[in-house]
Amino acid sequence: MKFSLSLLTLALVACTAFAQNDIQVVELPEQTPVATVDLTQPQVPEEAPISAIQTPDVPPYRVHSKEKHQMRVINSGMGSLYARIDMIRRAEKTIDLESYIFNDDKAGKIILKELAAAAKRGVKVRLLVDKFFGVFKMDEFYAQELKKKGIDIRYYNTYPIVALSTFQSRNHRKLMVTDGKEAITGGRNIADEYFDLSDKYNFLDRDVTVEGDVVKTMDESFEKYWNSDLTAEPNAPREPRESDYEDNNNVNYRMDLNRYKGNLARASKLFDEDPEHDRILKFMEEDGKQMFLSHEKRDCPEVAFATDKEGGGFFARLKRGNYDQEYRHLRREIMSWMDQKAKDEVIFDTPYFLSNKVSDKISQFLQETRTKIKVMTNSLASSDAVPVVTVFSDHVTNYTSYPDFQAYVYKGNFTNETKLIDDKVKDATWGTHSKTTVFSDESFMVGSFNMDNRSSYYNSELAVFCAGSKELTKDVKDNIELRMGNSHKLDANGDMEVCEDEALSISPLKKALYWLLKVPSHLMQHLL
Repeated sequence: MKFSLSLLTLALVACTAFAQNDIQVVELPEQTPVATVDLTQPQVPEEAPISAIQTPDVPPYRVHSKEKHQMRVINSGMGSLYARIDMIRRAEKTIDLESYIFNDDKAGKIILKELAAAAKRGVKVRLLVDKFFGVFKMDEFYAQELKKKGIDIRYYNTYPIVALSTFQSRNHRKLMVTDGKEAITGGRNIADEYFDLSDKYNFLDRDVTVEGDVVKTMDESFEKYWNSDLTAEPNAPREPRESDYEDNNNVNYRMDLNRYKGNLARASKLFDEDPEHDRILKFMEEDGKQMFLSHEKRDCPEVAFATDKEGGGFFARLKRGNYDQEYRHLRREIMSWMDQKAKDEVIFDTPYFLSNKVSDKISQFLQETRTKIKVMTNSLASSDAVPVVTVFSDHVTNYTSYPDFQAYVYKGNFTNETKLIDDKVKDATWGTHSKTTVFSDESFMVGSFNMDNRSSYYNSELAVFCAGSKELTKDVKDNIELRMGNSHKLDANGDMEVCEDEALSISPLKKALYWLLKVPSHLMQHLL
């Protein structure tokens, strides 16, 4: 297939794809006419100082509760897989599951089988998946099979890339709610690499389970996204008809028909039995359960939930005079917690850390209050997004000269913090994917928000906040510090304190990409 793309558009598509937080092979669209692109720059955040930012309740996008909630921190991938399947198996009425990525790999198929079993016993199951072409797997052929099993599926944001402003408004939220009473959220999408199952690349991540009044609000936010103007039901796959083709030799018809039949055959195997699935389930039910139980369910006396509003595309920006205040709720909540909760030291655990209006405002506030800052993020060895690392390596120098700022970049190998299903997984490349902020020794945030431009300006994100629990905060902080122990500290110049060649194992291809993408990455950094 030939593509008529300008070099500028091609670079833009590549950078956008790399920035979508878990990069896989990207299939470019057939046509991208530059003339119709409605590119707009991101909205800048509020000019008011952090201490002046108000965050009143705006249900279901932002709520605060002083009622006691129960939460559990989950750091291991297999423990998180156990948590999800245990919730699905205990569900009696409803399961609402939302994911930016939902792959058709081992983890994805195992969860789909559990959802189908729940639907069979009468549970109402809804699945919402973002339809970004770079990572989208649950296509219309799979959707047809899911509906046969009683699983209702919808896609968020089906806009083509030519509508670039709306196209950038991805649903990056990760959420599952059962019976409106119990929720799990954090950084994990549904794919092998999030549950310690890939022999190539795995993410160190973090989730929390939540029980209490705020769960109802979390589920109400799912309802908003489920019924958003940017959400669409999958079209039924249509078999090619010979009468629709003008080719005398019927070559195109036969090619399309073979492709259609192949997709039908692929989708029909979605729920096939697989001995590998049984092996994973056995390991999950024994070792994964112990990993899940390694941190106790604890009380949190003060809880907040915040999410960006659905439907924040190009037309919403045109129609709304105050887009930031109406749509970008989460970053305002983060800044409010900085003002109210930050004490002595703030820790950011984020796969991407880029300088922008949001991060600069936070950094300035913390410097003014003499608060120590620690950042854990990815190195070139551990990152799945080379363009982000190229920009980070230059941006981080904006902060490293500050004496109370410390940055750590992950080495790229496993921390040995949990038991793995086999050595192949252990030998894979590992990177951090956690989206966590620790404000003090008794307050923290876990969610889907990265410290980058995509999360600050484009993607819809969510997070759960907890204050007043030293025990829960310790469960989070201890794990971050463990992973920092497998990282390299950066010096005042933004360089590792040890020789890079000795510190990191980086392939020649990745090093070449680092330099080749440096200029286009900086040009397109507002999309990273």
